[in-house]
Amino acid sequence: MANWCSQDSGEEGDGVSPRNRAGADGGVPERRDVYERLADELRESITSGQYQPGDKLPSTLELMARTGVANLTVRGAYRVLVEEGLVEPVSKRGFYVRRPNLMTWHLNPPAGRPRAAAPPDNWAADAEAAGLAHREEISVAIEDASVLILGRPAGERLGLTPGSRVLVRRATRFTGPGGGAPLTPDSLSDAYYPYDLVRDTPLASPAAASPAEILAGLGHPLRGYDDEIRPRLATAEERRILSLAQVSVILELARTGYDAERQPVLVCHQIRRGDGAIYHYQLSNPGHRPAPRPSRPPARASRATART
Repeated sequence: MANWCSQDSGEEGDGVSPRNRAGADGGVPERRDVYERLADELRESITSGQYQPGDKLPSTLELMARTGVANLTVRGAYRVLVEEGLVEPVSKRGFYVRRPNLMTWHLNPPAGRPRAAAPPDNWAADAEAAGLAHREEISVAIEDASVLILGRPAGERLGLTPGSRVLVRRATRFTGPGGGAPLTPDSLSDAYYPYDLVRDTPLASPAAASPAEILAGLGHPLRGYDDEIRPRLATAEERRILSLAQVSVILELARTGYDAERQPVLVCHQIRRGDGAIYHYQLSNPGHRPAPRPSRPPARASRATART
């Protein structure tokens, strides 16, 4: 990278920045701001493959020494790349080329396992298949069944009477390279159950538990799912929790689990990163009676139905 001080400061002592320097005819400035050109060079280094996903980028001090620009200029360039989703800042470590979420999510329960033991999703196995370590941080809460999931009350999805309560297990999921505790927030997964059904089970504590096995033990083995899927822009809170870029697309999933009598016993609400991920479904049992459509489907929600 060139030293840009003499190139961008104009004639000595004129006090005019490159952004404000217009042509003799009063037209647009001839030069772009220094931080934009520095961002261009860094972007080219990333897209050309000079820096690979996960690589550490030059520190602000290194770039200041090599280019002769100010600290704020370097940080301005990195801010542009962070907002574009190419770079991620790591506290006390510097700036890194962002790793896309290159995972295949198998949204069907795993084939070949007893239905009673099949988990509501395949997240842990998919993380391991991608060579990633994984962990969850779980909390438990009791809420009114009027809480909305993809625009529709949880109680309505679970067939509960007005005024009922639901037990919610909230999980923030983390993945990362093997060999250490995963630190990267991967997705959010909230599971809603009829409170009166599961209040005396291990699901009512934040410890690890198998929803499928517990529900089977209560006489409600999972036999099928109805899914609603909506891609959308992440909210500010979702971007904060999942360390997403300023403008990021996420996939929002509402999965209702049914027992053999078509009684809903579980609703999973998940927020998953959309960058680079592949979402895989297998549809089977075409003769199985489909579930009735919701009376008030959420606006703009696309629907996919998976059957076990």
